[in-house]
Amino acid sequence: MPFPPRPIDSTLHGLTDYSVGTALMTVFPRLARIHGTRSATQIRIAGAVHAAYSTLTDYPLGVVKAIPFKAHLAADAAGALVLAVTPFATGQFRKGPSQWLPHAALCAFELGSLLMTDPTGKGDYHGDLDSVREANTEDPHRKIHEGAPAVNPPSHSATG
Repeated sequence: MPFPPRPIDSTLHGLTDYSVGTALMTVFPRLARIHGTRSATQIRIAGAVHAAYSTLTDYPLGVVKAIPFKAHLAADAAGALVLAVTPFATGQFRKGPSQWLPHAALCAFELGSLLMTDPTGKGDYHGDLDSVREANTEDPHRKIHEGAPAVNPPSHSATG
């Protein structure tokens, strides 16, 4: 198995792109307590740009499929680094950690997810996918009402 393991395939990466991009544009500035600041605006713009080029990426959740997946990953890395540097380049870091720490944390999150993303788009998850798919096709009603009990009753061999 390669190190680091890269279990994130292009579909999961796409789900992350859209959900994180949306969170950055909406709830993240409030959660980070930077709502209404220049930092919040920068993070909202980063989320919008990220979601926008995700729609143009050639992966299962891309709409136009114009940007190769590896180029998308490179843009992710560059965008993360630019976001981390922005408060220092603009001088807003002088207003305290609240104005640069969210940027740095988002950069670390993005770079961490990139380390776990397989650039081929396939992912190197080594679980038994066929067993999971088979289990997901079984009728849950039958398993609950006709299957073996989930817990065996206690044995009463010893009397007290």
